[in-house]
Amino acid sequence: MSEAEIDILRVFVKSALRPRETRTADVSFDSVRISFSRQEWFKANEEMHANAREFRLLKYFLDHEGEVVSREQLLRDVWGFDRVPETRSVDNYILMLRKKIESNPSKPKHLFTLRGAGYKFVR
Repeated sequence: MSEAEIDILRVFVKSALRPRETRTADVSFDSVRISFSRQEWFKANEEMHANAREFRLLKYFLDHEGEVVSREQLLRDVWGFDRVPETRSVDNYILMLRKKIESNPSKPKHLFTLRGAGYKFVR
């Protein structure tokens, strides 16, 4: 096997072994309950109106829970950009997401900003 084939195999195995809790249709934490299959989002039993990108963004954070995720990763993996443009879209979506998952968005306990590095989500 070539070195390139070994690298591809490593990536595949690492991806396959990573726990993906959001493979289930429903996720709950604190007062938040989300059904990805039905595209329903509730906070304290109140339905939250969320667009498709907000669902994708939260699912991405759940799939990468505990990891530091850079703005560039989000723009590439959630927004689908090949080249990373200069944009404040990620910051705006993070603010909207915090309002929908945090009990006090100005003092988050789930979605943190790590200056110069990116964002980190924990349940």
